Amino acid sequence: MQFKVPQKIDIEDRIVGPLTMVQFVYAVVGGGAVYLLLTALPSPFNFFLAIPAAILVFCIVFVKINGRPFTHFLKNLITYISSPKTRLWHKGASDVRVEIYQAKPEIKVDPYANKHYSQQDIERVAEIIDKRGRIGTS
Repeated sequence: MQFKVPQKIDIEDRIVGPLTMVQFVYAVVGGGAVYLLLTALPSPFNFFLAIPAAILVFCIVFVKINGRPFTHFLKNLITYISSPKTRLWHKGASDVRVEIYQAKPEIKVDPYANKHYSQQDIERVAEIIDKRGRIGTS
């Protein structure tokens, strides 16, 4: 039986033009938020908030860094900023225990290394194999 194997399963379907469904949702929600910022705030302040928000929405929808979506970059940036940068080592801490094990190499043993076969044993095995070969060909 032959089966068709799906190809390119990691590529998302395009819904609206070049946009995937996730990109389209980000664009609609982000565009609505930028529109609300422009209309709800007074004139000089709305541009200071709406323009960075529009740039962020554009980056989330269209920009890829190293072939990965911009949302992965934002998640990694937030994780980096929120995690501590300094590591402290407390000398003499009794609750810390480090054990290092060295891996032992596996020794493969040849089961036939110490066996010695005589000429008669080899001829007997060859004769058995020849007889089996003749039975299958007739």
